[in-house]
Amino acid sequence: MNLDPYLAGLLFGDGTCHIGKTNRAYGIWIDQHVRNNYIAEHAKSKLEKLGFNVHKYNFRDKVRVLVYNKTLYLQFKELRSDATHFFKKLSVRKKLAFIGGFFDAEGTVTDRLVVYNQDVGLLKAIQQFYTKQKLTSYIYKFGKVHGVQVYKRNDIAFLQRNIPSLKMKSIPLVTKRR
Repeated sequence: MNLDPYLAGLLFGDGTCHIGKTNRAYGIWIDQHVRNNYIAEHAKSKLEKLGFNVHKYNFRDKVRVLVYNKTLYLQFKELRSDATHFFKKLSVRKKLAFIGGFFDAEGTVTDRLVVYNQDVGLLKAIQQFYTKQKLTSYIYKFGKVHGVQVYKRNDIAFLQRNIPSLKMKSIPLVTKRR
């Protein structure tokens, strides 16, 4: 089984894993704030389509989507060890899907699009991909994390049309065409 690129991006951004000490259960989960329940529901649906038994439940102000599966756990651990390598070997279409999941986990929409993370190598790989797509982006430090930012209206419009991000598509941004 190859890790779905959208799920890989979402897991890399918001995913956690753990092996149970007594039952040796391989748990992988994604937490979203309740206001982002639509992202959790989408992740649940994608995981179910891949044949996983998915548990979704609320706790505090969060929604958790949980899967117990050793194969998925091992793929997630591999992704966490070198997300930059994982991203670089994807096709263009799959890179866009990865960025969609990553944006749904770590992205912010204002008058610009920003993805925040501590993995500067991955952010630089995304910036290089944007450059190959003729998009302008910047990486800057924001406290303990960095962000890759796209602010030009034409570039935002391109990303909104081509990246399968629920968060990005839920907010009307721009309608300019490239």
